[in-house]
Amino acid sequence: MLDMAVSVKNSEGVKLLIEEVAKAVGVSPKELIEYYEWKAHREKLKKSRKRMTKAEARKIIAEWKNEKPRMSEEEAIKLYYEAEEEIKKWEKIERRLKKLGLE
Repeated sequence: MLDMAVSVKNSEGVKLLIEEVAKAVGVSPKELIEYYEWKAHREKLKKSRKRMTKAEARKIIAEWKNEKPRMSEEEAIKLYYEAEEEIKKWEKIERRLKKLGLE
């Protein structure tokens, strides 16, 4: 029973901490959590990034050209710009956290 009380107390403390940090940064607690999820995924991608030669890249592109496109060029462009905006949003949060010494 005591363990359960401690875990509830700790989770409330974490929730309060997230709310206070989010308030200081000027975002919602949900956005702050999403930022940290984005950052974790970005770090995983950086670690798993594979280097390839130009010849290997050309081979992959040639193979993709033979496949039926899964999305139109217009949809791909729209998705690209949406991703750009989202990255700017996360980087803005990151700058605010760094300015407060929390990153």
